[in-house]
Amino acid sequence: MITPPDATAQLALQFQAQQLRIINERLSYVRALLPLASIDWRGPAQQRFDDGVRELHRDLARTRSLIESIESRTMNAASQMSSRVG
Repeated sequence: MITPPDATAQLALQFQAQQLRIINERLSYVRALLPLASIDWRGPAQQRFDDGVRELHRDLARTRSLIESIESRTMNAASQMSSRVG
């Protein structure tokens, strides 16, 4: 049987995982809004813009990956809480 403190911790972990999922969905939405390359710039300005956009895409992808990992670990922890016996 799960004890009240364990139940509280489990709910908190589930809520945290849900919030992480929401953050990741928002990051995905933002990433989809970013251009892949510049159509308005030329020359060195275009190169700098394109480099910045590529870096931003990489950073967002890396961030989403990290959040997915944290969400998975959080859900595993919540699952472990439900399997505890008191």
